[in-house]
Amino acid sequence: DPLAGAGGESGVATAEAQAVLTAGIQDISNTLVEGYKLNDILRIILETMYRAMGFKRVLLALRDGKSGQISGRFGLGPDVGELAKQFRFPLTEQLHDVFQLATGKGLDIIISDIDDPKIADKVPSWYRQRIPAKTFVLFPLNIKGKPVALIYCDRDKAGSITIPEKELSLLKTLRNQALLAIKQAM
Repeated sequence: DPLAGAGGESGVATAEAQAVLTAGIQDISNTLVEGYKLNDILRIILETMYRAMGFKRVLLALRDGKSGQISGRFGLGPDVGELAKQFRFPLTEQLHDVFQLATGKGLDIIISDIDDPKIADKVPSWYRQRIPAKTFVLFPLNIKGKPVALIYCDRDKAGSITIPEKELSLLKTLRNQALLAIKQAM
């Protein structure tokens, strides 16, 4: 990406990001009250995150009750359909990698560089083999301590995701709205 150094990847101005996130949260609140299709709400949430934060790709992955895996469903960004097919990992009691840690413990995780020696061994080989992004964020959706879904956001260039506190708080609100929508649909 030739624009990466020229501010193309550096993200949207903070005030604008906050405005987009806040407007999205408002839209979703209204939709949650009016009756909705779950997929529509989830798409609006992903689109709000995508537009506000300038992520390269945003993906929703859902727990598959039969296989006991989390697998990609849909999202936004280049080749996200292909990414959805490639994005899958088992839910296990052993929390070996960042994906299992995020879903197993319900932790939001930002990995700014997958090759950082401190965490390189926590980024699983399936991810390295299938996904070009060097930095990503995980927002798990857990109900009663059990993972039901995961929102994955990325950029190709290591270190290119920084999320100020206010935006992080708004992103967590969006994730909570997704959880609420899933709970109501259960």
